[in-house]
Formats: sequence, C-alpha cells, structure tokens
Amino acid sequence: MPIILLDRPGSPGLRLPVQRVWREKRMHWSGKLFAGLVIIGSVGAIALSARTHQVRASWHKKLNKLRGDFEVGADQLRKETFLHEAALVDLANAKRGWGDFSDDVTVQVNVQNGYLQTRDQDTAAVVAAAAANNQQQPLMIYGFLKNADGSSRFIGTFVQEGAPQGGFRVWKPTWQVRPADQVAAWGTGKWRLRTLIPAHQKTRFVNLEVLLTQADQSVADSGLDTQIKGEVNLKADDQLRLRFSELMGENEDLAGLKGKLPDYMIDGLVRAIAAAEEERNLAIESVDQLRRDLKLNHDRANLLLKQNTGLERSLPRTKTAAAAVTRVTQETQKK
Repeated sequence: MPIILLDRPGSPGLRLPVQRVWREKRMHWSGKLFAGLVIIGSVGAIALSARTHQVRASWHKKLNKLRGDFEVGADQLRKETFLHEAALVDLANAKRGWGDFSDDVTVQVNVQNGYLQTRDQDTAAVVAAAAANNQQQPLMIYGFLKNADGSSRFIGTFVQEGAPQGGFRVWKPTWQVRPADQVAAWGTGKWRLRTLIPAHQKTRFVNLEVLLTQADQSVADSGLDTQIKGEVNLKADDQLRLRFSELMGENEDLAGLKGKLPDYMIDGLVRAIAAAEEERNLAIESVDQLRRDLKLNHDRANLLLKQNTGLERSLPRTKTAAAAVTRVTQETQKK
C-alpha cells in the first residue's frame, strides 16, 4: 500500500512506496544522531581547543622562560668556560718551572748535620732526573715537609753527597743549618721532593740565606768584640791588681820573697812612704832637739862668759892676767 505524503494542506501530495518511506525515516534519525554527535563533538572541540590554547600558552610561556634561562645559562657557561680556561692557564703558569716531584717520601734525617737519606724506590722522579742529568753536575733536590693538615713548608735545597749506594742516596744541605731550622722535627712527617722550583723562588731563598749569613757574621763579630773586650778587661783587672799591690802590698806572687827584695816591693809604696815620712819626722825631731840643746849650751856659755867677765873685773888687774883674759874673751866671742 503506498503512502501519500502531503507537502502542505490542499496539495495532492507525494506518493511514495513503503520501503522508500522507511529508508527516509531511517536516514532522518541517523542524521539527527550524527548531528547530535557533531554538536557534542563541536562542544568537545571547543572545550579541547580552549584547553589546547591554554596548554599551548603555558608551553609557550615555559618555552620563553626556558629560552631566557638557556640564554642566561649559556652566558654563564661562557663566563665559567672563560674562567676555567684562565684557571687552566694560571695552573700551567704556576706549574711552569716546578719540574717533577716525588710525594709521600719517607726520609731518614741526621739531626747532627741535617743530612737526608732517601730510597730510590720511593723517589722515582729523582731517579729519573738523575738519569737525565747523567752525572754531568751535582744533582739537587728541593725538599718540602708535609704538615698534618695537608699543607707543606719549604725546608731547603739539598745536593747529592757522593754516589748512591744500595738504592739509597745521601743529600747535604746547601745552607748553614741553624738551631732555628729545628732539624729534629724533620723526621716527623712525609716529604715532597722536587727536582726544580721557579727561579724567582730560588732568588728569594738565596737572598734570605745571604741575610742570615750576614746576621751570623754580625753575631760572630759581636762575639769577637765581646771576647776582646773581656780579655782587655781581664788585662785591665790584672794591671789594677798589680798597681794596687805596688801601692798597698799584699802581692801573693811576692809573698815568699820578703828579705830578698826591697821592702817597698813587698809592703807597698804607701807603707814605704809612710815609714820614710815617719823616719824623716823622727830625724827632724832629733835635729830640732839638737838645735835646742845647742842653743841652750850657747846661752849657758854666754852666761858663763858674762859671769867670768864680771869676776875678772872684780879681781886685781895685772897686765899678764888682763891680757890672758882679754885673749880668752876674744876667742870665745869668735866662736
């Protein structure tokens, strides 16, 4: 039975077979379904597009940030690379002139003179330098004593003493070992022995050694001056003692010669002068007493003469007696 489809009221309509109408209905519902799916897909696409745009913006932002970080990192890398290369150059410059070295070497130390003894088994670099040197000139090494904290201190330059014997070498200090070098402490740690050090470092220690040598010479000169002054003082003390003994006596060297030498040499000039002055005083007193006695006798004689003259005048006068008395009187007055 055909189905009449009316397009609008009053139209004769369209006659379709039943199968065709069913197919049209089926397509109509499938179109609706696909349209719904399209709408749902469109909504999902819109949501996904917004999300995609958001993710893309986030990625773009991250990309810009990473690009900026990359540029900063690249710039920092260039700086670090430059500093690294400069450090390598500085390291090469620092190593230049130091030569090869043997590390953690056990050294036997002679505390009396500062001589070192090393074993060739522990000093491969030194042995190689000796082989390269071919004994054309004395082999020298530069010794560094390692401290407990890992640092090291320069001890000095050593020259090989004689030929190696039994795999051992003896090294002599090239400077004058002093108490301040603390040789006893050299054997307390490991050593680093270098075959070469930079020339300016050598000059520094050579100048220091010159200053120390000058200081030693000054000390020696001061000691010599002190010794000479001491000897002069001893001689002066001996001269003072001899001079004092000459003046005051009490010379132990002449104690057994009393009676064999003059008294002033034994008793001293002061006592001899005092004794001479005492004798002089006694002689002066004796002379004074004699003069007094002479004057007293002279006065007594004059008194007697006067008395005799008076007695003469009182006697009867004769020419002979008067002449004798006059003569006696004249002779007495002459005396």
